[in-house]
Amino acid sequence: MESQGQPGFISDLIDTLELRAESSITPTLERMVRNGFLILSGGGAKGRQRLAQISPKGKLLLGVGFLPLLGQIPAGPLEEAIAQYAEPSSFEQLLPWRAGDFLLEVKGDSMVGDGILEGDKVLLRPNIQTESGEIAAVLVGEENGAAPEATLKRVFFEPPSEVILRASNPKYPDRFIEGERVRIAGVYRGLIRSK
Repeated sequence: MESQGQPGFISDLIDTLELRAESSITPTLERMVRNGFLILSGGGAKGRQRLAQISPKGKLLLGVGFLPLLGQIPAGPLEEAIAQYAEPSSFEQLLPWRAGDFLLEVKGDSMVGDGILEGDKVLLRPNIQTESGEIAAVLVGEENGAAPEATLKRVFFEPPSEVILRASNPKYPDRFIEGERVRIAGVYRGLIRSK
C-alpha cells in the first residue's frame, strides 16, 4: 500500500508479521514515530483501526518516492565535477522517473537553445545507452589525473574515438575531446522549473 502512496492498517501489518496482538509491535512503532520515520493516525474509538504511513524522512531513508538532488552541473564552461548530495525532491506526480535517476541543478546558460535555463533541475538517467546528439551530464577526465570536470551538453560521437560536446547557445564553441576521457554521468530525461 505504501508504495502506492496509501497508508497501511496496523492490523494488516500484524497479520503479515504473524504477531498475536498490536502490543507485540507497539514499542517499535512508537520508536519509529519518535525518530520521525512513521506517522500513526486513527485508533482510539472502539473498532477504529490505526493507520501507519511512512514519513518523508522515512521515505528518504528507504529511497522511496524521492529523487536525489546531487548538486549543480555547469551549463557553460567545464568546471570541476560536483558530486555532493544536496536535498531530496518529491516529483513523482510531475515527472516520470525510475529508481536510480537523479537531479542536478543547472548553472549557466549554454543550453538555453534547448529551453534549459539556469536554476532548472534536470532529470538525468544513468547507465543507459547515450545516442549521438542527446543531451547528457558529461564528466571529462583530465589528462594529468586531476579531478574530472562536468558539464551539461549535447554529445556527438565521432569515429574513430572523438566526442564533440555542443552547447545550444551560439556563444559557446564546440569542444572536441578524446573519447577515453569522457564518461556519461546521466542522459537528460526532463526538467523541473521552479520559477
